[in-house]
Amino acid sequence: MRKVVLSLFICLFSTLLWGQTAFDHMAIVVKDLEESKKFYVDVLGFKNIEDPTGNPLIDWVENNKGQQIHMIEADMSSIKLTKSVHYSFSVEALRPFIANLENRKVSFESWEGELGGITIRPDGVRQIYLQDPNGYWIEINDRQL
Repeated sequence: MRKVVLSLFICLFSTLLWGQTAFDHMAIVVKDLEESKKFYVDVLGFKNIEDPTGNPLIDWVENNKGQQIHMIEADMSSIKLTKSVHYSFSVEALRPFIANLENRKVSFESWEGELGGITIRPDGVRQIYLQDPNGYWIEINDRQL
């Protein structure tokens, strides 16, 4: 019995040590670094942060939760973009975010493709979809984390 309990404890404890606990960053290839950075900062509210690589074709931005996007200016011709492959960010209130998009003339749509539409997920979370200047799909929702 002691061996079983000890084995169970080791398995559970080791899961805590190697389990993923937070999202850190994602890297995306972009056509125009400055245009992309402007979109993520001005439209999505990220802040520009120091990029320690020193490479002029790389820049980093970060949201208020410390999650980063590393943008790399390079050829995008081999990248296939589809709404099914998207990344998602939550906002405290969707309506003010939508008003910001409308003021900036940034279009958005529902999952079904209705321009200006909002999708309500089965769990009640409201979501919209938009594309960055490179064509990447981004979901914005009001899920409270």
